[in-house]
Amino acid sequence: MAAPSTTGQLREKLSDMEIGDYIVWKYDNTISGYIFGGSTTGYTEIPLTGNPLASMPLKYFWYVIKVDRGLLIADRVVNNTITWDWLNSNKFVEGSPRIISETSGIVRSISGGVGYADANGKLSMKDLGLGAFPNNNEYDKYIMKSSLGGKATPNDDNVWHHHNVFCWAKETPVLGLWTTNKGTALTASSTSRIVRGFESRDDNRGVAFTGSSASQNYIGFRPVFEYREV
Repeated sequence: MAAPSTTGQLREKLSDMEIGDYIVWKYDNTISGYIFGGSTTGYTEIPLTGNPLASMPLKYFWYVIKVDRGLLIADRVVNNTITWDWLNSNKFVEGSPRIISETSGIVRSISGGVGYADANGKLSMKDLGLGAFPNNNEYDKYIMKSSLGGKATPNDDNVWHHHNVFCWAKETPVLGLWTTNKGTALTASSTSRIVRGFESRDDNRGVAFTGSSASQNYIGFRPVFEYREV
């Protein structure tokens, strides 16, 4: 599989990265640790729609892209069939503190909004195809709209691999938010959580919600690494 299709550079160190650059993010289960950069020999690349949590290889990798100062977003969903509840209980929603290749930060979920946006950027209870509210959420800001400093095309599936898979967002949708799925009306409840993705599907425009305990092979965890950049 190819690296993300940006004109940024593949880097070996976080300190060398500029917006639009990318780096290998590895996990080695034999040492229970994350690693940035280095050789991928002996590591299995995660498929572009993720790998089931129950069958993860011992050593695996994907890529992560620098989108802003102190902020990296994975180029794909890494774990699928994973529930929001599992992510939350393991602190991967708001942030699990980690030191990765000598850099302290948190591994967490992406923000994706709490509802739909209208033409004025205000809250709509119905999907108008204008992204999520508030519109400064990370999914819309970096994946849907950012050119990564002129190094990529916004909403490019060759960069983010998001057109055929959802990722869990951090947020609980506004109660009463509604959508349709195959002609059936669905209304958000207190156990619903926002998912983002599947922009290629006719009946979904990128903002949706489902139950926090849902486990599906088309919903997964897109890791974010947030760190203090000096």
